[in-house]
Amino acid sequence: MIGYNLVRAAMLASALKFKMNPSQLSFTGALQAIEEFASSLRVGADRRDQRWDSLLEIISELIVGNRPGRQEKREIKRRPKNYRLMTCPRNPNRNRYATAA
Repeated sequence: MIGYNLVRAAMLASALKFKMNPSQLSFTGALQAIEEFASSLRVGADRRDQRWDSLLEIISELIVGNRPGRQEKREIKRRPKNYRLMTCPRNPNRNRYATAA
């Protein structure tokens, strides 16, 4: 949950800096950019502010297309099957079917 909030906070900072709508920005792209930013911090800690500004600029460039009506409820899709559900452990079924033949 902390990682998700970190990515959303970076997206919001980028959107505010470049006067954009945060819903236009790509979450996956922002996540990948932050991972690269973190690896660059491990290599050297100098010019951290400049790297942060470039990260926000990169995030602002990673936009998604217009997706009207894409907010849908989460549902489980259960497909009908031609077989009954297994209601007992596998070993008794295996033994029962092997002796029936």
